[in-house]
Amino acid sequence: MLSSSSVLLAISLLSAGISQSAPVPYRRSVEALNEEATAEAHVRDETATRAFTAVPIKTADGQCLSVNPLGGDFRANLIPIEAKVCDGSANQDWDVITAGLHNDRAGSALFVSSLTNGCMNFDSRRAVGNQVLLFSCGGRAAGEGGVTDSQLFEFADSTVTSTALRQDNGRDAAVCFTITNGLLDRAACVEGANDQLFTIGDGTATPPPPQVPEPAPPVEDTPAPPSPPTPPAPVSTSTKPSILNPEAVAEAHQRDDTATRAVTAAEIKTTDGQCLSVDPEAGDFRSNLVPIEAKACDGSANQQWDLITAGKHNNIRDGDATLVVSTLINGCMNFDSRRAPGNQVLLFSCGGRAAGEGETTDSQLFDFEEVSTTGVLAPLNGRGDICFEVKNGKLDQGACNASAGQVFAIGEESDAPAPAPQVPAPQVPAPQVPAPQVPAPQASAPPAPAPQVPAPPTTPSKLNAASTAEAHKRDDTATRALSSVQIKTSSGQCLSVDPESGDFRANLLPITAVACDANAAGQKFDVITKGRHNDAQGAALVVSSLMQGCFNFDSRRRAGDQVNIFSCGGRADGSGRVTNSQLFTFAAGSTGPIALQPRNAVGTCFVVREGRLDQAGCDGSEAQLFTLA
Repeated sequence: MLSSSSVLLAISLLSAGISQSAPVPYRRSVEALNEEATAEAHVRDETATRAFTAVPIKTADGQCLSVNPLGGDFRANLIPIEAKVCDGSANQDWDVITAGLHNDRAGSALFVSSLTNGCMNFDSRRAVGNQVLLFSCGGRAAGEGGVTDSQLFEFADSTVTSTALRQDNGRDAAVCFTITNGLLDRAACVEGANDQLFTIGDGTATPPPPQVPEPAPPVEDTPAPPSPPTPPAPVSTSTKPSILNPEAVAEAHQRDDTATRAVTAAEIKTTDGQCLSVDPEAGDFRSNLVPIEAKACDGSANQQWDLITAGKHNNIRDGDATLVVSTLINGCMNFDSRRAPGNQVLLFSCGGRAAGEGETTDSQLFDFEEVSTTGVLAPLNGRGDICFEVKNGKLDQGACNASAGQVFAIGEESDAPAPAPQVPAPQVPAPQVPAPQVPAPQASAPPAPAPQVPAPPTTPSKLNAASTAEAHKRDDTATRALSSVQIKTSSGQCLSVDPESGDFRANLLPITAVACDANAAGQKFDVITKGRHNDAQGAALVVSSLMQGCFNFDSRRRAGDQVNIFSCGGRADGSGRVTNSQLFTFAAGSTGPIALQPRNAVGTCFVVREGRLDQAGCDGSEAQLFTLA
């Protein structure tokens, strides 16, 4: 996390025109900022839910909303918001926050400068033409504000990226933003008015209409791996000149020679025997945004795919997820729900950044079982609800329904009849099942008796001792408000964990409610208010004293399986630091009754359903209160 001083240094460099990416001068009102006052006024909300992070916001004519930290006062308040030629600079990056310290209202969003952490603000008391400005989030100049109507915009659907910037506080006439004389300004709302519509993010601009020629030649400087014996070379019948920029293509689609490929240069077939195919010329100048078509199989390089289970753009351990990569282009299948319907499944630079600088994104990762040659294409960012299928000759998305139309066959065995499709697993991949012994608990934990709900005697442990020890290291530097306490429900049961009930690392353990047993190690928990995995004030981790895993809430998983024990820090192998999915609001000295409210989900509380800990909207009921005994 950047310190306030490093953020201010970045602001100063950008504002002084040192950044090469901002050649056009910005309006300037002050020569320098007061660093202490600016840091106080613009504290980044690390607890916030961001629908978008560091993306441009574009006007209907393709300009980008931009801010200059020196364009306002000494605190970087009262900054005008300009419409300028898009240049990729930090001055033009925005976050869209749908919940957090300064937004407690469903269906609304803050529009926050990623550079200054100030919020778009409308103040009708100011002079006409100077009413829309960047201001400290919360509406108080020194940063002490909470939530204010003047910064909240209607934003009911976080998948929508073409939107009006509209405020309606229920008291005054609704206000919409538009560009006047080069500045963001207010106007009376006009439904559907083009000048009141803004596009969020780079990936939402409508791409050129896709051409549908026969397969085109390989992209210059893009190596193609070996293909089946003497296949036809890619051929194009298009008479149009190429739109590709070879240098930009080579930069955007670099082959990952370090990757683990489960499958190389294989066909992917639909159930009716067609092959998924790409044409490098059908997208943009970088060969991004390429539609994926279902065509008669011809053995060409356009119809060859690699499955990458580990590499630069896939950091999911143990091969439980894969990238689906065009062997010809080296671009990845990508699902972007923000794009227009019918244009959400496309080939894009692996890592999710147009110029190839991205790393790993769940919009390109798919659940994967290495032993299978058939299955569904379910992107992890679809949270188990989205599966790919062919519509109108193109790969598209639909609700997962276990139909044959959502099953694809991969590789040489793709002519075999497809088995009944499996509905995809949730976002977090299913664990592997090796069979070493259960690790001994950490020396500082109480002796570990048999788990509360032991596996049958004839079933060997599936835990890998080395992996479990790596994933769950006891933090001996931590401040423990409570140690080895039971957590009781309002009905008198105790929360309990069984190390054998999750994966081979003892991750993804369900938390059950069982009869209390003071001698059961699985019912003992620590409450950590400070340490390696908790740097937040007024928050606590709830940690199993037995196996050192943390309570975790993951809304991406399927309903009923979103509350589990997971490695503290949020990384499966124990390499994580701090994540708000494991932080809970906690008052020092409290033993309850308290609600367990994860900081990554405003308005969500834990509750016991069908014998295990689950989530629900907070309602203040006794069922959502727990006592630390």
